[in-house]
Amino acid sequence: MMKAMLLSSAAAGVFLCAVPAMAQSDAQPAQAAIDDQGLEEIIVTAQRVQESSQRAPLALDVVNPAELLRQNVVRAEDLSRTSPALAASGGGGPTTVFFVRGVGNATVNAYSDPAIAFNYDGVYIGRPSSTSGMFYDLQRVEVLKGPQGTLYGRNATGGAINVIPNRPKLGETSGQVTLGYGNYNWLTGQAALNLPVGENAAVRVAGMMSNRDGFLSDGTGKQREYAFRGQFYVEASDALTLRLGVDYAHQGGNGATGFYLGAVNPNFGPTGFTGYSFVPTGFDRNQGLLDPRSNALLGGRFVGQVGRTGPVVDGRPYNDNNYWGITAELNYVTEAGTLTVQPAYREGKLDYAFNGVFRGGAVKETDKQTSVEARWAGNMGPAVDYLIGGMYFDEDIDVPFAYYNQSTLTPYQNFTTATESWAGFGKLTVRPVEKLSLTAAGRYTSDKKRFDGLSQVYILFCGNPAPPQDFCPTLPFTPIAGSAAELESFYTSRGIPVTPVPLYVLPPVAGGSQTAPFVLRSPIAINAGLKNEKFTYRLAAQYDFTPRNMVYASFETGYHAGGFSFARGVESYEPETIKAYTIGSKNRFLGNRLQVNVEGFIWKYKNQQYSQFGYDLGNPPSTVFLTRNIGDSTIQGIDLDVEFLATRNTLLSANVQYLDTKYDSFVYYAPNQGLPPNTTCAFAPTTQTTPGGSTLSVFKVDCSGKRAFNSPDWSFNLDAQQTIPLGAYKLMLQAGTRYRGASDSSADYLPYLRSEATFVSNASVTLASADDRWFASVYVFNIEDNQRLLGGTTNSAGLISASAEQPRTWGVRVGGKF
Repeated sequence: MMKAMLLSSAAAGVFLCAVPAMAQSDAQPAQAAIDDQGLEEIIVTAQRVQESSQRAPLALDVVNPAELLRQNVVRAEDLSRTSPALAASGGGGPTTVFFVRGVGNATVNAYSDPAIAFNYDGVYIGRPSSTSGMFYDLQRVEVLKGPQGTLYGRNATGGAINVIPNRPKLGETSGQVTLGYGNYNWLTGQAALNLPVGENAAVRVAGMMSNRDGFLSDGTGKQREYAFRGQFYVEASDALTLRLGVDYAHQGGNGATGFYLGAVNPNFGPTGFTGYSFVPTGFDRNQGLLDPRSNALLGGRFVGQVGRTGPVVDGRPYNDNNYWGITAELNYVTEAGTLTVQPAYREGKLDYAFNGVFRGGAVKETDKQTSVEARWAGNMGPAVDYLIGGMYFDEDIDVPFAYYNQSTLTPYQNFTTATESWAGFGKLTVRPVEKLSLTAAGRYTSDKKRFDGLSQVYILFCGNPAPPQDFCPTLPFTPIAGSAAELESFYTSRGIPVTPVPLYVLPPVAGGSQTAPFVLRSPIAINAGLKNEKFTYRLAAQYDFTPRNMVYASFETGYHAGGFSFARGVESYEPETIKAYTIGSKNRFLGNRLQVNVEGFIWKYKNQQYSQFGYDLGNPPSTVFLTRNIGDSTIQGIDLDVEFLATRNTLLSANVQYLDTKYDSFVYYAPNQGLPPNTTCAFAPTTQTTPGGSTLSVFKVDCSGKRAFNSPDWSFNLDAQQTIPLGAYKLMLQAGTRYRGASDSSADYLPYLRSEATFVSNASVTLASADDRWFASVYVFNIEDNQRLLGGTTNSAGLISASAEQPRTWGVRVGGKF
C-alpha cells in the first residue's frame, strides 16, 4: 500500500509540474529575455559529461562555495548540514561515516568499504579516513542520491559525493582570500591565486587552514588542519589539453572523546532477572570522557568480568595524519568524440589515538592507491550519444599496529589488505523522436581482495562475580600498553597467567581457597582472498516538455563489494546489491525564477551490509567490530526541491525529504552469557557452531520490521536571503534552519540511543561591495544550541559513551578578491 501511495504521490507531483510546463511551452522565447534576472544555471558532471543540473535525469544536490562557507564545512562530516538526504559523522579518529537516505556503513577501520562513493577531483577515494583537507577553493560539491553503480562503480550503492575544485583559467591573473575568527578560538583561512603562463597555460595554487580549541570540557575535539593544492593547465593545441594537480593535507589536533549519556543496569528480583534500567547521568553533552567528573563516575562502576570497581579512561587522543595525491587529466577532442584519461596516485600515512567506548585505542596505517580511468564520449548524429570507458583501481593498506583497549578486552592487530578492481562501462542515449530520450547503461566490475593479518585478543577472566563482591583485587584492568608483548609482561610480572587455553579451574592461591584470575589470549589469524564479479545497469527515459521542464523515470542496480572482518566464524561477508526505481520531474517556471524538482523513489536492498560492535563465534566469544550481511530492506520516499527568486534581491529555498524505511529481514546473534540481550527487538535462545566444532549458546535477535538506520521520516532545509543595495555597497541578510526527525543508529533500537528530532538554525549579516570585490560578515551557527545525539555504545562498565553534534558557534569573516 505504501509503495503504491508513494508512486502515486510522485506521479501526481510530476503531473502537476508538467501541466504548467505544457501551457508555457509557447512562451519560452519571451522568457529568454529575462534570463539574466533568473536563477543561476549550474553545470554538473554527475554523469561524466558536462550538463545543466536541471537537464540531468537523476536526483542530486549541488552545494556551491558560498553555502560551504556559510555552513562551516571544513571536514567531510560537515556536509550533512547541506543536504537532507545526507547523514555524516566523524569517529574519534579521521574516519567519516556517510549515510544517504538510510544507506551507508560504519567504515571505521581499514578492512571495510563505504557504501557511498567519495570522489575528489574526479578520483575515487577508497578510504573514508582520507577525505580531509579538501573543502576549499571549490567549484561545487555534488551529492548524488541513489545507486551510482554504472558510472561510479562497486561501492556506490547509496550514492556518491563529488568534490570538484576550481581549475586554472587561461589569461587571467586573479586571487581571493577569506579569513575568519570565532568562539573556541576558531581561526580559519582560505586563499587561491591564478596566474597565466603565456597564452596557452595557467597555474592555480590554493590553501586552507582551520585551528580551534576542542568543544569538550576535557579539551578534545581540537582542530589543527591545513592543506595545499597546486594545478597546471595547458592547451597544447586546439584539440589537446592537459591538467596536472598535486595536493597535500595534514590533520592534527585530536578527536572528541564523547560524553557519558547514562548507565545501563541489570535488575534482579526474588525470581531472578527482571530487566534492564537506564539511568541518565545528567552530564552536559560537552563534558568529555577525560573530564575528572566523568572518570569519577566511571571509577565507581562495578565490572563483573574483573570482580571490582575502578575502570578509568586515560588514553590521550591525538591525530597526526598526512595525505597527498597527484593526478593528471588529458582531454583530446576529435570530430568523432572526446577522449579523457585520468591517472592518479594517492597516499595516506595515519597515526592517531582515540577514546569513545575505549579506555584508549590507537592505529598506525599507510594507505596507497593507484587508479586510472579512460572515457570516450561521442555521438552518432544528433539522435544518438554514447560514452564508453574503463577503470583500474589498486589499493594496498598496511597496518603494522593497532589496539582497542576496552579495559577488560583488548585486541592487538597487525594486517595488510589489498584490493584490485577492473571495470568496463558504457552508456547509450537515443532520441527516437523529438523531446524523448532513452538511456541504457551498464558496468561490469571484477574485484579481488586479499587480507593477511593477526589479531591477538586479550580477555580478563575472574569468574563473573555479582556485585558488590571485590572478588579479584589482584587483577588489574588492561593497561595502555604499546604492544601485545608489553601487555603480557605487565600481567605475568604480577603472577597472573596469560594463556591461550581457558583456565576456568586453577589451583588455590597461597593461604586461601580463592581461584586465581587469568588472562585469555585468543588469536585470530586470517590469510584469505576473495573475488567478486558483478554486472550493474541503468535504464532511463526522459521527456522534455520545454527546454526548462522535463520528466524522467529510471531503473538502476548497484553493487557493494564483500570483504573481511577480524572475527572468528564470521571472517568474511558477501556483497550487497540494490534495485532502485525512480520517477521525477525538474522544472523552471515564471521566467526562470521558480525551480520545482520532485522525485519519488523505491529502493530494494539484498544482503545489506552492516558494521557494528558485536560478538564473534569464538569460545568464549570476543567483542569485536565486524561487518556482516543482516538481510534485506526497503527504502522509499519523496524528495522536493524548491527555489524561488521572489524579487531580484530575494531568494527563498526549501529542500524537503520524506522517508519510509523498513528492514524486511534483519537478524543477528548475541552470546548467551546468563542475561538476555538489551534490545527492543525480538529474541530467542538458540545455538551456533564455532569454527572448532563446539556448540555455542546464543540469542537470535530479530529486528525485522524496524526502520533503517539514520533515516528520519522528515528532513528539510529552509533558507532565505535578502540583498539590500546601498549604492556602491550591498547588505546581505541570510537566515536558515535545518530539521532532522528522530532516527536510530544502533541495532539495539533502544529509545535512549535514538537521535532526537531537532532544529538547527543559522544566520549571517554581510556587508560587501556591489562588485563583490570584498565582504565582511558576522554569523551564528546552531542558534538553538541543539546538540543532536549521534549514537552511543555501552562500555564494559555499563556506561553509554555517546557523541553529539557541534554546539553553538559564532564569529566574523572577511574576504576579498581581485
